[in-house]
Amino acid sequence: MPQLTATRLRRGLTEPLLPVAALSLLTVAAAALDAPQLCWAAVAALAGYSLSGSV
Repeated sequence: MPQLTATRLRRGLTEPLLPVAALSLLTVAAAALDAPQLCWAAVAALAGYSLSGSV
């Protein structure tokens, strides 16, 4: 079993796949529940995350 080092942990926590996937699921769920404010908030969060240079 590979050891969990600080570098591997940091890389795993900063991988953009997890937050982008979570925000995308939130956006789809909010649209399905007909919650426009939550949907637009999730879309704005995705846009802000991508524009911040995190992706």
